[in-house]
Amino acid sequence: MKITAPAEDSRIPLDDINLADTDLYVERDAHLAWKTLRNECPVFWQDRTGGAGFWAVTRRADVCRVLGGHETFSSEGGTAIAMLDAPDPAAGIMMQSTDPPRHQQFREQLGKPFSPRAVRAYTEQIRAFVKDAIEPARYGEVWDAAASFSRLPMKVGAMLMGLPDADVDPLLRLAYASLAPDDPLYRLADRSNAVSAHYQIIDYFVECIEKRRRNLADDLISHLITADIAGRRMTSNELLSNCLSLLLGAVVTTSHAISATLIALTEHYSGEGRWPDVMPMHTAVEEALRWSSPVTHFMRRARCDTEICGQKIAAGDAVTAWIASANRDESAFERPYVLDLERAPNRHVAFGSGPHTCLGSHLARLMLRNSFEELVASIESFQLAGTPVHLVSNEIAGVVRLPLALELRRPMKSGATTSAPFN
Repeated sequence: MKITAPAEDSRIPLDDINLADTDLYVERDAHLAWKTLRNECPVFWQDRTGGAGFWAVTRRADVCRVLGGHETFSSEGGTAIAMLDAPDPAAGIMMQSTDPPRHQQFREQLGKPFSPRAVRAYTEQIRAFVKDAIEPARYGEVWDAAASFSRLPMKVGAMLMGLPDADVDPLLRLAYASLAPDDPLYRLADRSNAVSAHYQIIDYFVECIEKRRRNLADDLISHLITADIAGRRMTSNELLSNCLSLLLGAVVTTSHAISATLIALTEHYSGEGRWPDVMPMHTAVEEALRWSSPVTHFMRRARCDTEICGQKIAAGDAVTAWIASANRDESAFERPYVLDLERAPNRHVAFGSGPHTCLGSHLARLMLRNSFEELVASIESFQLAGTPVHLVSNEIAGVVRLPLALELRRPMKSGATTSAPFN
């Protein structure tokens, strides 16, 4: 998704807005559309040609209300626009598609490997993966940062699940074919749709789970197999659905937050990107998440007749909560269209809000911190060496190509010391 800073008095006619159209995010100006909706129609009905329409909420407070109010808004009727036209087969068996209190039963067990304490144990391995991603920058005139970092989240996911490194690239392609089936880079060769990609991943996990049942290990799949969910083990369908969910969740945050931040820094410094003199790492990570908003929206279904901002919403209606819009809400953020790596406080909702807040948020933050630390240590400055290519999707705000010309930092002489511009 292109990230823009619409002029203060700019708008787009409401009739011209189509939040379901992937072209809005790649060819046109999604941020202008969201700005218009926040100002003029914060609860907006979006018609869809050939399919069911949906409500869109774009202000931060309303996004938090929809995502946090599981008593009124259910996650069991599909969680994204792509799921509007058919029942969700994972409803009630995948943690992401299950409402409390059952959701909490899943989360208490599935979340253990993603706790802050558990995540800290992965630090050195993740740093090694980050260094591998940056290594190609040392060779050649142009480095594609998006391509190099695209593998990082999947490599970490494969490490947690105990999957072979040789499977990272095939799984990465299937994950993106599932999440962004219209993107030309990830579209399957036979033009099969997202459902086909889903089932290819599930078939992969059928074999993985069978192998792990015979030989349990210290990995995430083994943890899921042995987890106690309210006094019982998960069924085969629950295991497969949650393995699929965790794998897809692994690809959508870290790499795109890095690419979006690098692009913004080149724009901020008139074409030559460089690191600010002061860059507190904890605030830089949070601002990168706010700025990039890698997941643009989540969807819920109204359980009963309700109202938002005076707009009546009928039971059964789909309601989309636009994360990327909430993270530019002028009432919640000063200078929302400015990348401020020292921004504090930063009440972004990049990981969602309420009971379904992203399970892997601590892991994503660790990957981002390590990535920024290594980038700052390795690269002095950078310039765009071509036009960035954005992922064709209305759900994932991705960058698939980011060619950069770099000035690398010179290796320090033995015994020399330097101070990094972050803490």
